[in-house]
Amino acid sequence: MREGCLYVGLDVSNAKIDVAFLDGDGRPVRSPSTYPNGPKGWRELRAAVVAAARLVGPKARVVCGMESTSNMHKRVEQALRSEKRRRLEVHVLNPRAVKNFGKVLLRDAKTDRLDSRLIALFLLRMQPEVRAAMPPGFEELKEATRTRRRLVEERTDHKNRLHKLLRYHLPGYRKVLGIRTFSKRLLIVLAELGSPHLLLDRSVEELAGIRYGRGHRVGVAFAQKLHALAEQAPVRVLSKVTRLLIETTARRILDLDALLSEVDRAIEEQLDEVFPDQVLTSIPGVGKVSAAAILAEVGDIGRFKSKEQFVGYCGLYPIVWESGEAKRRYRMTYKGNRMLKMTLLVSSAAARQYNPVIAAFYERLRRRDKSTKAAGGAIARKMAELVFTLLVRNEPWSADKATRGMQKAEAMLKKTA
Repeated sequence: MREGCLYVGLDVSNAKIDVAFLDGDGRPVRSPSTYPNGPKGWRELRAAVVAAARLVGPKARVVCGMESTSNMHKRVEQALRSEKRRRLEVHVLNPRAVKNFGKVLLRDAKTDRLDSRLIALFLLRMQPEVRAAMPPGFEELKEATRTRRRLVEERTDHKNRLHKLLRYHLPGYRKVLGIRTFSKRLLIVLAELGSPHLLLDRSVEELAGIRYGRGHRVGVAFAQKLHALAEQAPVRVLSKVTRLLIETTARRILDLDALLSEVDRAIEEQLDEVFPDQVLTSIPGVGKVSAAAILAEVGDIGRFKSKEQFVGYCGLYPIVWESGEAKRRYRMTYKGNRMLKMTLLVSSAAARQYNPVIAAFYERLRRRDKSTKAAGGAIARKMAELVFTLLVRNEPWSADKATRGMQKAEAMLKKTA
């Protein structure tokens, strides 16, 4: 028997919280209970947990656990952590881990009350490690960075859609206009004039006078290119629905650009409030938004025992792929925290431009005949290792230390090769 331990399993749903109370032998301390998922229910839940702890012992260790369920569990977690009468150890569990634990127990029935007991048994048998409570504002920062990623993906989808439309209705537009990406002035024009005949209805001077920013106009040279592009269009007058698609897609990209600028400023402000002493922005190539995304996904760096475990959590490691007669090759795993992986990949691309140490490492990989994709994945992994080291040591970036660390790692690889 685990002396002086109370295990509280909570099955959280939108409307209610089912709770089971078990002692160190897995026996019920009190009857299962149900509380409304709201301020009144949270107060009743805390009082019930404190009362059950007294039944176990005056100095009982109280372990509470709940599955991560969208954001329904977050207020419950905060309410339990705010309890002052007893110290409550609060765990947010991976639902897959709890589900697999239930399979091991050969559980076949499923109700909310049974789920709460299963969670309490999971706490008793598995003894999950304690994680530090996150500072106020952490959840808001995490939600903001994840929302930003979704907005970026939405903007990418709209850009791809617009490219597909222009490639068909205005073929060769990139070559004629001399552009590689959608500039703001092109988007402003397309949002208003989504058909070749509308572009040709405007004179060069009228097109040149269109404003796309404070003190910025389209200009005569670009207006002439727009006329040339419209004149070579396969169909001069596009259908109403096609014009609508082009104009609304261009307008949505502009709206998303403006929205992302506002979100980025808000994230930077929130980062300074939640993590005022963070060291990640000392790495050349890592801006405040990227640092916020990394810190929001990592949380407590102490939960990772080693650098390798952290890299595995990021999903930045290669796996072997071969099939039949196909040649063996290595590719990056699909596993890992997707948000963290994408942030580190983007940050590593920026670091290749602004961080001489990372740039030199990338060039060495390319000289060894590594593909751009393989070299990019390798420097993203290196960025993950740097992030882990700086967060564990809580010290800013040092180019000399980073260089020595990379040289040491490469020397060890040569010895084992």
